[in-house]
Amino acid sequence: MKYVIEPTNDFFLKDTYVENLFVSEYMISAPSDYVKVYLFGAMCSQHNMDLETRVMASTLGITQDKVLKAWEYWEAMGVIKRIYIGENGEPDFSVQFLKLKNRFYSIGLDNPSEDGDTAVAGDEENGNAGETNVFGNEKIKTLIKNLEKIIGTQMTTFGFEAIINLVNERHAQVDLIDYAAQYSANRQKGDMRYIVKVVENWLDKGIRDKESAIRYVREHDERHFVYSVIMKTLFGYDRPANLGEKEMMNRWLDKEGFSLERILEACKKTTGIREPNFNYVNKVLEGRKNEETKQKTAEHKAAEVTPHDLENYLRFLREEAQTAAKQRAADLYGRHPEIRDVERHLQEAYRERIIKGSRGGAATKAEYDKRIQELKGKKETLLRELNLETDYLEPKYKCEICSDTCITEDGVCVCQPLRIAEARDWILGGCHGEKNTI
Repeated sequence: MKYVIEPTNDFFLKDTYVENLFVSEYMISAPSDYVKVYLFGAMCSQHNMDLETRVMASTLGITQDKVLKAWEYWEAMGVIKRIYIGENGEPDFSVQFLKLKNRFYSIGLDNPSEDGDTAVAGDEENGNAGETNVFGNEKIKTLIKNLEKIIGTQMTTFGFEAIINLVNERHAQVDLIDYAAQYSANRQKGDMRYIVKVVENWLDKGIRDKESAIRYVREHDERHFVYSVIMKTLFGYDRPANLGEKEMMNRWLDKEGFSLERILEACKKTTGIREPNFNYVNKVLEGRKNEETKQKTAEHKAAEVTPHDLENYLRFLREEAQTAAKQRAADLYGRHPEIRDVERHLQEAYRERIIKGSRGGAATKAEYDKRIQELKGKKETLLRELNLETDYLEPKYKCEICSDTCITEDGVCVCQPLRIAEARDWILGGCHGEKNTI
């Protein structure tokens, strides 16, 4: 015997399911307009309705901007996820409503959830990131969000592919990649290619976890090495510098532009005093600087390239390369929208491959990989048909080795002398604005 329920044809006579956890834990403290957006969106999602933002805004009597801010708020609260689909350089997204009971009580993280989805937990205790960890791993999802904040843009196909390779092929731990991103950002090198090079260099040296990377940086980082040399020259032994001493050394190197050789010469002049100290070294450096200032002409002073000046010029080069890449993409997409569509689908495939999670085990992963390879091949074919290089849409830096940072993991890049000469011309040409106000 079969039992059925009488169907309801009128959409507005149907029901919309809302979890009690949303009501008790999220709705009470949320802005009222944001609650309206969530409930209206939930109704549309449960009944397979597509609705443009402007239509929702008009229906709810609020602005489109408030609708977008509402989705941003709910994603930050962890109740929905925006799945991005870039078009013409402008972000668009679909909204996925998450099951709060799964996240609130960790239901379904190791077992199939109520709707049949499977989330792969991975080896959380030891942090080993095998291939399954990339699928549905919350650490990977968090890593991608952190990377996108650092690089200041959405993850490109290069970034997705690099993460997959580092985790699956080279067995890098997620916290190592995250630390490499923070390390790069602290050095003002927030570029995805630079971050990948940092991780690869560490892996080549046998560094596979965050703790080992921290120890390595402390021992080999260029600035810490400089601290060590100065301290040993001044006091006769290598003791750790305190915060005030680091600030003074940073001012000598960054703001004043003193070379390490000059600082060491000033330290050696303390040999005749009873208690060598930083204030004495500072007076020696300032005295010599004042003497040189009197001898230099205004032109020579304007042409002097300090580390601060060089970094401003390098930042200018990187921004120009990135802006040019965006312009090339916009122009190309305008003339050949099929390439834009392929790139959009490729980015979405990578995002689903990494973030969305496993929904069928190895067979599904193979389908994603096959889809990605097909899209990459299609993109390369379209570019070749237009006589364009396959990396046409990537930024074109002056130096392919360091991506215009003048820094590699082995030290200073070979391009630095050329960049310094270019920076001097750039300063004298007035392209950077007021030198002393940057």
